[in-house]
Amino acid sequence: MSPSGIDLRDALRSTPGTTPMEARKCFWDQQLERLRSAHRRGEPGIVTARAITDVVDAIVLDAHHAASDGSVRHALVALGGYGRQEMSPRSDVDLLFLFPRDRDKAPDLITGVLHSLWDLGYDLGHASRTVAETVKMAREDVQSCTAMLDSRFLAGDRELFDDFQRRLLKQLPKTLPARLRRLHVERGRHTGSVQLLEPNVKESPGGLREIHLLEWGLKAHFRSTGIEGLMSQVLTEEDIGLLAKGRDFLWRIRHDLHFEVGRKHDTLEPENKPVTARHLGYADRAVLPAVSLDEGAGGHRVGTKDRTGADRGRELAVERFMGDYFLCARDIFHCARLGFDHLVIAPKRRGKRLLLEPGVVAIDNEIELPDGEDYFREDPRRFLHIFFLAQSRRLPLSEQARRVVRSSLGVFDDSLRRDPVARDIFLKILRRKQRSAETLREMHELGVLGAYLPEFGDLTCLVQYDIYHIYTADEHTLVALENLESIPRQHAGSPLRQAYEELNRKDLLFLGTMLHDVGKSRREEHIQAGIQMAQELMERLDLPEADRRQVLFLIEQHQEMVLISQRRDLDDYKMIADFAGRFAQPEWLRALYLLSYADLSAVAADAWSDWQGALLWELYHKTMQQLESGMKTLADRRHRREIMVEHLRHVENRWPPARVVAFQEHVQQLPGRYLVAYDLVRIERHLALVDQRQEHGSLALDFVEHDDHTELVVCTSDQHHLLANVCGVLAVNDVDILRADVQTRDDDIVLDTFQITDIDGSPALPEWKKERLELRLQQVLVEGLAVRELFDAYSANWSRRTKDLPTRQPMVDFENQVSDRFTVVDVEAQNAAGVLYAITRCLGDLDLDIHMAIINTVADRATDAFYFVDSQGRKILNYDTLEAIRARLTEALSD
Repeated sequence: MSPSGIDLRDALRSTPGTTPMEARKCFWDQQLERLRSAHRRGEPGIVTARAITDVVDAIVLDAHHAASDGSVRHALVALGGYGRQEMSPRSDVDLLFLFPRDRDKAPDLITGVLHSLWDLGYDLGHASRTVAETVKMAREDVQSCTAMLDSRFLAGDRELFDDFQRRLLKQLPKTLPARLRRLHVERGRHTGSVQLLEPNVKESPGGLREIHLLEWGLKAHFRSTGIEGLMSQVLTEEDIGLLAKGRDFLWRIRHDLHFEVGRKHDTLEPENKPVTARHLGYADRAVLPAVSLDEGAGGHRVGTKDRTGADRGRELAVERFMGDYFLCARDIFHCARLGFDHLVIAPKRRGKRLLLEPGVVAIDNEIELPDGEDYFREDPRRFLHIFFLAQSRRLPLSEQARRVVRSSLGVFDDSLRRDPVARDIFLKILRRKQRSAETLREMHELGVLGAYLPEFGDLTCLVQYDIYHIYTADEHTLVALENLESIPRQHAGSPLRQAYEELNRKDLLFLGTMLHDVGKSRREEHIQAGIQMAQELMERLDLPEADRRQVLFLIEQHQEMVLISQRRDLDDYKMIADFAGRFAQPEWLRALYLLSYADLSAVAADAWSDWQGALLWELYHKTMQQLESGMKTLADRRHRREIMVEHLRHVENRWPPARVVAFQEHVQQLPGRYLVAYDLVRIERHLALVDQRQEHGSLALDFVEHDDHTELVVCTSDQHHLLANVCGVLAVNDVDILRADVQTRDDDIVLDTFQITDIDGSPALPEWKKERLELRLQQVLVEGLAVRELFDAYSANWSRRTKDLPTRQPMVDFENQVSDRFTVVDVEAQNAAGVLYAITRCLGDLDLDIHMAIINTVADRATDAFYFVDSQGRKILNYDTLEAIRARLTEALSD
């Protein structure tokens, strides 16, 4: 009979099979299928976990019965999750073979049991020790100690097991609860946010491990091997209920992942989230009334993830599921924190009180509210004041104060939201030089920020199903605020730090950052929705009109600076002048620059790089120069003449006359923007490349390493599909393109410049890869090898390296206002092998001349911009022609 009290031996022995091993395997498979069906019907997670444990018990005990002849005194013990009876279908099976003395250990017994289980495919953890060895290890190693706290007797000598448990509890380190609390705190600090969008349901902050840590702490504190009744010593009935509900929800998720993947797998990833959501009963739902949209009324805004067309106002099943997951994880993390504070911190209090102000005391450098909920009932504005006090005094709220805050939220009403004194306190929190972001996070975690600003509260645990954002909407905003507040700690020469120090109104920047994504809760075009919501909010706060205009400007423009810096020609002075015209004053530009950094850097770990920062700073610097000069246009031709004169002055005394003439002829054969885009050092290298091509053949290459990228210049004769072929060769050699600039001389000599990195983001390419690129470019551009032949071999390799991702339909938009000379096409598509090759090949097939390509790839999204003209060198202005180009590009990217 298994320790669960259910006798499965008869069922095991009656299972068909010619050998005991086959019988166990058949029994295991049948039971798993039965449990899978019950799980799909909605069986509670705890029931499934116990049932799986019972099945494993039956198999383990049968294997033990077959291997043991009863002659050796020992105890077979289940540890960890198996010991807790909290198993998912593919959980580890951890066993301890316990012996009274070292000489009593029985290798044949151990081997007999383990081989039977290995053959079933179990992931086994096992050890054989004496009682003394086991207790000694528990004292020395926290992980071993906690596994033993969950020990459960399976078979053998019960007295030996009971002796082990008595000695274990007697010798537990007194400091164990405090050490476990540190693990809990450090997990939240170092492992990442509770609201990371690819969480591990067991190990991530807010996962099952939080509950385990608290239970181990309680067992150690009360010297108990059971948990029954201990939670009520540190948590309220409401908190215990939240933990029980959260545990069962996480168990159901973990069970489903194991069933679906067929192995131990605890991480919610883009490819398995929709499946799990469906299995747990989630469906899409409308969050806005259905509306009919005219053709194009929900037009795509490049760079956003807004819902348009039929999806407008809809919340996907996977988003509902993940939203519930994060609410659950928040509750679990909060309850674990409260439990540990009560268990570890409260007993250490000396009780000496320092009165800070009426109703507020400090005990051991923590704020407490001795009057409880009456403190807030007497004056609801204290909801904001207590956080300003904690911020200015640099004192955290105690466990008691946090409980009081959460339990008093019902006091909030609309009159408090409109109260001018409350508003002024809130703005003082935003204005302080330090701890504004930390204070806002604390207010959000305790529900105060969402109660005071419901527009922000609607972002709580809001999920967007993509792999571009790694945080929920509220967590993304809080991380953005923390990134802003960290800017003063950057090095003294940082452009961001200089802009931050020159900013006059930090409170408006923080308010704009808080509100920049509030429109996402509407599941529609989030910028316009956000503007409307922010207008209502600031009217409620009765902010001055000038302040409102700046905040609304930040919300309206919060994506534009990043998009322009990454997808437009920053040497186009008309574009710079047009962009500068958007700003009422330099203060607005500083604020938008800082918000752009904060927003982008809070999206994902790889969304911000030195390269992105250099582009954003270049746009900021040139726009600020334009604003401060008071000019709305710049004389491009005069500027280019001045550059040419300056270059000639530098070279005329150190170059031979023939070289100076060659320099002049080279520049004259290229478009006027060439002088603006390239400095003298790079032009000199280009001249050397032209000479090298003429001397040694049809192709010359130059690799120049920079801090954040490598610059590759390809010098060759103009040919059809040149840019597409180079892009193809780079793609099949795992080289990422950041930007491409095409310069064609009047004599058809081409200088194509590519800013590239290795596929892992490294700015420098290894020498072997450079040599391979030279070989492949020679084969394709000179010898006529078809790029498609390279892709046939490469595509299979790419598909093996990539995951199944949410399908992204290609989006194509044209812009004819940004440049006087070129039509610009913005293309957004699923990142895949050869996407850039497909775009440039398609444009080449249409006899369009690409002059610049600006490439940006983050996660699964490729967002590229191409400056082009027709075969006669003219912009494309005809609507039908543009629509034909759109159709061809869409078709090429959908293949």
